[in-house]
Amino acid sequence: RPMKDIDLLDLQGKFLKQLEVQEKSFNTIKNYRTDLNIFNKFLTKRGRNLEIVQISETELKEYQQFLNVQYNSPNSIRRRIQALRIFFDFLIQQNLMDHNPIKKMLIAPKIVDIPKPVFFDEVRKFYNYLDGQSSSKIHEKLLAKRNLVLFTLIYGAGLKVSDIENLKINQVNEFKGQFRVIITPDKREPYTVPIPTQYTKIIIEYLSLLKDEKKRNSIEFDQFLFNANPYKILSGGLSSRGIEILFKDYSMNLKLDLSAKKLRQSCIFKWLNQQVPDSRVKERMGVQPQYSLTPYKKLIEDFPHKYVFMEIEHE
Repeated sequence: RPMKDIDLLDLQGKFLKQLEVQEKSFNTIKNYRTDLNIFNKFLTKRGRNLEIVQISETELKEYQQFLNVQYNSPNSIRRRIQALRIFFDFLIQQNLMDHNPIKKMLIAPKIVDIPKPVFFDEVRKFYNYLDGQSSSKIHEKLLAKRNLVLFTLIYGAGLKVSDIENLKINQVNEFKGQFRVIITPDKREPYTVPIPTQYTKIIIEYLSLLKDEKKRNSIEFDQFLFNANPYKILSGGLSSRGIEILFKDYSMNLKLDLSAKKLRQSCIFKWLNQQVPDSRVKERMGVQPQYSLTPYKKLIEDFPHKYVFMEIEHE
């Protein structure tokens, strides 16, 4: 049975709406929308009408060739094809297709990039700078503490930006002097990641300051971090874009090559230096058991002194 005539744009809208109903994250839905729009542009450049579309396997192979030309990263290509595959699964659910042609396409396996961490001396310099920020003004003091907590979540607990931006206060819990973060992924069971006890005092101080400042600003939200200007809290949550801007500012001020991704890689090296079992490292990273830690281990093996990472001691 051939694919029925469909209103492609309308069905993509329904597909994205279904993702919202399934409570997929804002970033996940945004990425699907971006990936599907790339496919739409591919079709329109070839004079195709998006109102009524019958998509052939030949056309999909041409799309893969188009992606190979447009993108250098195999992972970017892979993600865009996977997005289309999941959309076609949705069309099958709607009885508009009887098979998924994407499944016949060869999709390159995900490639693990060579890690490029912030080296430990720079991690320590960054931490000392954040820890040294203080002010007699409550709001400035809270901002400084928030940024130190952000460091704690990434280097201390290895959290991804996508886990941090809408992290809720009730996901960060203390038990016997140690905080743990509950991560709730879209496609797997929740799991917890410990925050080393060296950072416990920082988090307690931050939560106390945050509570007072929320009251002073007459604002309430349940996110763990917040967005603010130099004078007041604006809203709960700290977007990935906001985190990126913070790291760029610190990179310029400290003349260091900083990013959340690189700092998280530093944390992964730290876990391996601490002899945390591979299965535990992968669990904390939120990756599948088949994920390879070889690129990290190879660097440690080849350059043992260069890739030494330790926990930061908080005084």
